[in-house]
Amino acid sequence: MTLIENSIFIKASPEKVFAHITNIEGQKNQYVTSVEADGPLKLGTRIKTSVKAANGTVNVITSEVVGFEKNKLYSVKTIATPPASDMVSTNILEAENGGTKLILQTETVLTPPGMPSMPGMEDMMKKQMIAGFDATLAQMKKAIEG
Repeated sequence: MTLIENSIFIKASPEKVFAHITNIEGQKNQYVTSVEADGPLKLGTRIKTSVKAANGTVNVITSEVVGFEKNKLYSVKTIATPPASDMVSTNILEAENGGTKLILQTETVLTPPGMPSMPGMEDMMKKQMIAGFDATLAQMKKAIEG
């Protein structure tokens, strides 16, 4: 299991940041075409996210809320189709200097059994994931701060 951690400072209260990251309607964009939860967000809530690939194919990703502490922590387990492995993404919010330090921790197996692997592949995948998470955090900061 690999742990990847990124963080960013956002000039907004933990309450405002938490409201943003738990707003499933706000997750829609040019690639995410729909997000549906089987009820209010809480431990055990299942979420189905439809994502459109560049070739037009739509994939449905199923997730489950596995951590939920209002204004402090929001954690989702993405259930992968084998041979890929499940991934747990945790958002930790810490009040800091009149704003919020948002920490994104992701736990996953980068090269699960059954997937092709070659030397350096884990490092390459980890770097790509870090770059993607950094971009996501920057977009969240911009959206929250206005």
